[in-house]
Amino acid sequence: MIISAGKEDLEQGDPLGLPWDVREWVETEQLLEWIDAEVETINWQNPGVVAFEQKHPQFRPRMFLRLLTYAYASGTYASEDIADGCYRDETLRRICESDPPTARAIAAFRKENRGLLQWFLMELFKHAIKHKFKVGDLLVSPGLKRSLADAAVARIDLARHMDRGAREE
Repeated sequence: MIISAGKEDLEQGDPLGLPWDVREWVETEQLLEWIDAEVETINWQNPGVVAFEQKHPQFRPRMFLRLLTYAYASGTYASEDIADGCYRDETLRRICESDPPTARAIAAFRKENRGLLQWFLMELFKHAIKHKFKVGDLLVSPGLKRSLADAAVARIDLARHMDRGAREE
């Protein structure tokens, strides 16, 4: 079942002016490049991370970070919709490496990594704003940082609420 925000809400974007689907401003491939660059900023060679990944090979944090950041930036929020999209949508299928996660796994990853997802979305939104308004180095003022954080949290909260609503039906 697909649950979505109202059409008026989606047309207005958020208070910062970011569209709910950032692909209105940026091509899909550019979004994926930015997401991949952010994923690579994480120290994946940290012994704790390596040990955890070896013990839990199904965890796939890189894939989940890429998948959820892209989904939330492109207007897909419900875990069930993301999981289904991994079968139907070429970009999502490519991100999940033809091994789609379950809706439950998506929701669990979001819950356990909320702060990290918020940071990834904020960084992606910075790139999108620079791209849209053709600015070079963007000084992120405290006010802009707060607005970016609010935009990221709004998307993560929407995903959580949509999942909760789907469970109640």
